[in-house]
Amino acid sequence: MRLAAEFIRLPYRFDVEQLQKEVLAIDPSDWITHPSGFAGNSSLPLISVQGEMNDAFHGAMKPTEFLVKSPYLQQVLASFGEVFGRSRLMLLASSQEVPPHVDTNYHWHNRVRIHIPITTNPAVIFCCRDQQVWMRAGETWIFDAWQNHSVHNQSDEDRIHLVIDTAGSAKFWDLVNASEQNPQIGESQQGQHKEIYVPYVEGKKTTILTERYNSPLVMTPGEVDYLVSDIINDLVANQENDPMPMERFVRIANQFRQNWRVVWSLHADTQEGWSKYDALIGRASKPIKSMRAKLTLKSNDASVYQVFRDRILGSVLNPNLASHYRSATPDPQALSGLAEADVNVPQAQKDQ
Repeated sequence: MRLAAEFIRLPYRFDVEQLQKEVLAIDPSDWITHPSGFAGNSSLPLISVQGEMNDAFHGAMKPTEFLVKSPYLQQVLASFGEVFGRSRLMLLASSQEVPPHVDTNYHWHNRVRIHIPITTNPAVIFCCRDQQVWMRAGETWIFDAWQNHSVHNQSDEDRIHLVIDTAGSAKFWDLVNASEQNPQIGESQQGQHKEIYVPYVEGKKTTILTERYNSPLVMTPGEVDYLVSDIINDLVANQENDPMPMERFVRIANQFRQNWRVVWSLHADTQEGWSKYDALIGRASKPIKSMRAKLTLKSNDASVYQVFRDRILGSVLNPNLASHYRSATPDPQALSGLAEADVNVPQAQKDQ
């Protein structure tokens, strides 16, 4: 998700000792390899598709056994009063790094990562575009994952962060807009909100809201139009791109969204249309795979081919979710959880 600044520190602060107690009690053999295969990177799912040990993005999110066994991690998550998607503990081993990259897929287009450091030290540096920061243990941060970012652990200790995905409610984004932007290393100050300290309370019961619907069975034409137009506008704004291949890509992308709308008008998201949608995906994928010219977006210099594949072609059709959508029923617990979250907002936040 694009943000107004590379780094934003939120006013939440948590009990570092209790966080470390719960996290360090986890068996090292339970951690899994980072899905991108980055050396020295591993994770432990806390909220995942069906609560299982996976890194999937599409499907109903549920707490894993590790979150269920960690009362303070539950309290930390519940304190935000938000609906959460895929969330994990992320470990970066000593003397290792998360190499520079941009998050381009559909999941990240409308979601932000909340980072809460648990074990860290000043030699762990988080970089985003031309900014860098050390996130102190117990603090709360978000960053612009649409920009090129990396993490460097230049110490002899492992770094562990709690990383939470959320689209965020209006309350959350009001808090973000009033928080501190781009603090430098060692110069972190308080934003406009008073610090919100969340202590560990033994025996406290919590409600954690998790995403039930995060990917479309079949993406609506309106969303396809929006996503394609956003990519095209970003591409055309980069005057360094070669005009001829750029025009070819724009033509392919526009044909895709126009034909998608035609099929939708006949079939909507019914099964009768799935093969036709799949054919449109293939028809757009084939010429894009054959294009060799370098075409990049102005906003972050990312490859337009990669963004189009990750954000659109890989996400517009999800027939594996059909049974989930067809059997959908209202969730009274989710509705009560939203009401509870609003009640639990500190008065200082409500008055902002």
